[in-house]
Amino acid sequence: MKKFIIPTALFASILFISSCKKFDEGESNDEEVITTMKLDFTPVGGGATQSFKFEDLDGPGGNVPVIDNISLAAGTTYNVSVELWNNSAVPPENITEEVEQENEAHRFYYTASAGSTITVSNLNNDNNGVPLGTTSTWTVGAASAGTINVILRHYPGTPPDKQASDPVTSPKSGTDIDVTFNYTIL
Repeated sequence: MKKFIIPTALFASILFISSCKKFDEGESNDEEVITTMKLDFTPVGGGATQSFKFEDLDGPGGNVPVIDNISLAAGTTYNVSVELWNNSAVPPENITEEVEQENEAHRFYYTASAGSTITVSNLNNDNNGVPLGTTSTWTVGAASAGTINVILRHYPGTPPDKQASDPVTSPKSGTDIDVTFNYTIL
């Protein structure tokens, strides 16, 4: 019986080549830490900007997050912008900039409670014309109260497979942050 002996140098080369293969399983973007979501409301036609925020500096499972109650004027239309921050970093890190740079891989969804008199429209789009939602228009109707859920979804992949028809529950995406604000319309 003949024995085949692979020279040590050849064996080491094969091992090295096979261990250095490149993995391309989507984008290499690590999930960001988001401690703060701030919504800025500016009345269309002028007026003072109001800000409302969610803040959870110690992350999930720690202290209860602080969530402002959104208070808006009935019959008013607002231009709304979203800011995301990691305020646990020193200095604080603006996550909104990253979301906008990676706009094809992110999307905000806004869902008001049943019977709400808030309509969210005119979301800004990503580079492919698919909603991104870092800016939007909120049209506020009659006096009421309820909730509005703001969710940022992340679509991994190279390129991301985000479509305008994707629901908030799309299995193609994962949640980066999910906040439910109470609101009051006066």
